[in-house]
Amino acid sequence: MIFVNILYLVVGFVFLIKGADFFIVSSSSIARKFRISPLIIGLTLVAFGTSLPELAVSLTASISARSQGLTADIAMGNIIGSNIANLTLILGTSALIMPVVVKKSMRKKEFPFLIGITILLATLGYLFQADAAIVWWEALILLLAFAFYMYLMITSEKDISEEDLPFVDTKKAMTLLIIGIIGVALGGFLVTEGAEYIAIETLTKSFDMSISKATTLVGLSIVALGTSLPELVTSAIAAKKGEADIALGNVIGSNVFNILLIVGLSGVVVPLGLNQDVLVDMIILIGITSLTVALGLLKNKLSKIDGLILLTLYASYITFIILRALGIF
Repeated sequence: MIFVNILYLVVGFVFLIKGADFFIVSSSSIARKFRISPLIIGLTLVAFGTSLPELAVSLTASISARSQGLTADIAMGNIIGSNIANLTLILGTSALIMPVVVKKSMRKKEFPFLIGITILLATLGYLFQADAAIVWWEALILLLAFAFYMYLMITSEKDISEEDLPFVDTKKAMTLLIIGIIGVALGGFLVTEGAEYIAIETLTKSFDMSISKATTLVGLSIVALGTSLPELVTSAIAAKKGEADIALGNVIGSNVFNILLIVGLSGVVVPLGLNQDVLVDMIILIGITSLTVALGLLKNKLSKIDGLILLTLYASYITFIILRALGIF
């Protein structure tokens, strides 16, 4: 049975990644057919497409947890773990391949905004704990902040060329859109089912973990890494092509989408449970975000040494959450 659920995870991740890819190609093509500007497409459909895996897993895990009377530890663990992986593993890998230049607009707008919303999420988590969850009105605050972020991006001087966006004919685009949506939905279900089984049946029985700790560990590590694969591939390819600044924009944009849009949408549908481990990891995320911003501001770029520092942080974090789940910390 454990093999079957591991297979669920692997197949689910494939469906998530390919489904998101099909969604980006098809939705971009359809939008261009109706003469929607490349800027709007890039800031909305493409960015949303790379965050679809996190959305699918978080929504599925939340609904599943609610039906079982549990807190959605995988859902919040997935978001926090994905953001930590983005800033350490993905950005660190990109910096190792090619130094990442931090543009002036990034230092003035995106960096402060990212720190602000990370602190906002932790504030909602810590200061409104009567229900131990991100509930609908707290999620609505995040969605309003997301609308403000989109306003800032659309009114900025950024530009995206037509050549930067994928395109297929309309008939094929509609087919890919349907396949993409089905793939993401099915992938989210398979990943959640596989992760929950591994956490509950394996970790709780073999290592005597509580259900909450086991599901949080799986959400922060395996699920978070799997749903971050699109960002990892995109950033690594961009860095290899000598466009490392795109890698940074991809990471920052993904983290903003995860916190504001994914948590916001998931929390409006069903309350997102928060346990003590997730609350601690929120503080860790603030620290890692602040360090990444500081490294970029001090030298206006992230060097290979900075990349090694970030990768070491990721390895240390994974070690920490494993030891914590085992009760050593």
